[in-house]
Amino acid sequence: MQVALKKIYAIAALIFAIGITGNAGAQDYPTVDSIPAAGTDSTLVAADSVDIFARPQLTKKEMKRAIRDSIWARKDSIIRATPRLLDTYLFKGDVTNQRMFVWNTDGYFNNPTVVNPDTTYNDYFHELPYLKEDAGAVYLGVAGSAMLPYNYFKREELDIFPFASPYLPYSYSVETMPFYNVKTPYTELGYWGTLFANKQKEETNIRFLHTQNFTPAFNFNILYKRYGGNGMLENESTDNRTFAITGNYLGKRYIAQAGYIFNRVKRDENGGISDLSMVLDTIVDLRTVPVRLNDASSKYKKNTIFLTHSYGIPIRFKKNDTTAVGEGTMAYIGHTGEFSTYTRSYDDNIAMTDTVAREFYNNKFFINPTATSDSVRVMNLENRLFIKLQPWAREAIVSGLEGGVGYQHLSYYKFSPEMLMSGNRNVKENNLYLYFGARGSVKQYFQWEGFGKYYLAGYNRNDFSIGGKIKVSFYPISQGIHITGKIDVSQQRPAFFYNNYYSNHYVWENDFDKTTNTSVQGKMTIPTYGMEAFFGYSLLNNNIYLDTLGNAVQNTESMSVMTAWLRKDFRLWKFHMENKILFQLSSKQEVVPLPKLALNLRYYLEFNLVKNVLSAQIGADATFNTDYYGQAYSPASGLFYNQRDEKIGGTPYIDVFVNLQWKRASIFVKWVNAGQDWPDSDYFSANRYVRPQTALKFGIFWPFYLR
Repeated sequence: MQVALKKIYAIAALIFAIGITGNAGAQDYPTVDSIPAAGTDSTLVAADSVDIFARPQLTKKEMKRAIRDSIWARKDSIIRATPRLLDTYLFKGDVTNQRMFVWNTDGYFNNPTVVNPDTTYNDYFHELPYLKEDAGAVYLGVAGSAMLPYNYFKREELDIFPFASPYLPYSYSVETMPFYNVKTPYTELGYWGTLFANKQKEETNIRFLHTQNFTPAFNFNILYKRYGGNGMLENESTDNRTFAITGNYLGKRYIAQAGYIFNRVKRDENGGISDLSMVLDTIVDLRTVPVRLNDASSKYKKNTIFLTHSYGIPIRFKKNDTTAVGEGTMAYIGHTGEFSTYTRSYDDNIAMTDTVAREFYNNKFFINPTATSDSVRVMNLENRLFIKLQPWAREAIVSGLEGGVGYQHLSYYKFSPEMLMSGNRNVKENNLYLYFGARGSVKQYFQWEGFGKYYLAGYNRNDFSIGGKIKVSFYPISQGIHITGKIDVSQQRPAFFYNNYYSNHYVWENDFDKTTNTSVQGKMTIPTYGMEAFFGYSLLNNNIYLDTLGNAVQNTESMSVMTAWLRKDFRLWKFHMENKILFQLSSKQEVVPLPKLALNLRYYLEFNLVKNVLSAQIGADATFNTDYYGQAYSPASGLFYNQRDEKIGGTPYIDVFVNLQWKRASIFVKWVNAGQDWPDSDYFSANRYVRPQTALKFGIFWPFYLR
């Protein structure tokens, strides 16, 4: 009996010793999706080297606990030291081996587009979205307010709910939502605002992101963004918030992305400055300048739940075919689903004696002569089923043939006078459509893809869109020269709300003809030299716009828009010159008003303060556009409309800055509008809305991750 007991204790001691060494060795290996340089436990302790009887202080209870803990320690050491590799057909090894990679999905065929996030001080220096990829925009002077990019080809339109279009650059959709796969947990913290400004005019923008992989295949992501401020004028406080929770699974055959996106914008509306001379001809505090609306507000809200997933099925013609999943002949079946609700409300109180506010709305009061309480809503439930065939290989001249069917159910709410007797009711519309795609490539030198969509039945019956893209790459230099050509042709029935709208200040009942749009685009990028050139031409027919009264009308004549864009970064020793130049021509400025020239010039001196620890940029960032009849904004509809009363532009807007990169943290300090009143005070961001006056702005962006 005693001999048997000694054997048990000796075995327990061995397990205990192995558990200790196993844990010690495992500490060198990351626990999530790691590729360790060495194998598992390499050191074992011999049984006779541990004399458990030399520890008489251990009681029987303590001994049992030690045996139990050693068993769990041994299991844990095996788990921690075992390589856990991501194995998925969706991405190639050169992507999956990165510490972090990010992608977007297309929402139709679950095809990913890998994006390369920049977490340095060059990317987050421009905190507002319109200056990241453009030379400027029409906006209301406050972060988070309605926005319309200068670049015609970067303007987004949400057909089912046009009132959301001015806020699309701030938030995310299923197609623009970023998905992550990370080897270790990753967190971003960001703040940009006028930290030391007067509370009446302060601006506060916040970003928080956390993402981590629980397994090599499963990732969880939480995102929060806030844009807003109290503005320069009275009654223009803006609060724009986005919250998103998403997850993705990159299995060997099964791929899924799902999540919830919430966006809400609350804004006090003032209608802009009532007397322009108080800004152009005098030097006064903008808070004292009278505005056109004194008791008005709006609220926009969006909720989206989505799921995009697909399953890959290898097709093997021989029993001994060992081709990896994702290579060779494959078939993929999948589904995408989206449930979204959009709402917008607008309220105001305008007294009979308030002539300024009443004239602003052209004395139109269709429901109530002194008070407005408008609201519009739409619910969108959309599902798509698709199949993809990969005839030969992932990379082949024809690597994908795709097709799917979609069904969309829409439920609209808009006020109409008969509801006063019958009560509120929704208008329901449905769409049934087919869509197709094809793609291919020849290594990294040539890529092509095509897409088509046709509506069989419903509100958009007989609408269609078809397009194609070709990309050619040459490599005379390390990062290559890339040329992309794209063509799109579409015919579409105008949005429901452009045909049917009834509110206190605007009423229209239209039966517009279908619109057509033919666009050709070309782009050349040379990353090594920091150069990007773009040319776009769009031929429009029967396009819809809002006239000078804010009403939806149709342009019955053909028109065209031409856009040329150049981004070029020059470097001379430590001096950098980053140039964004936008040139545009609109054949009908009264329909689509555009500035002929818009510039964003960022010139700075870059140097190291502490080598490999702290680098700095000191310089100026300027925006400029030629004068034109920039759009006005209607708080009642939440949309930009055309005006022919006042031109805006012709005055540079200059920020002087110090930009720092301290290890991972990016920090900037800006003296905003340093050239105020030079050469004049015409720094309008939209008709009767002004950009911020001189202020000190501070920003920090700090990513956290484990190496």
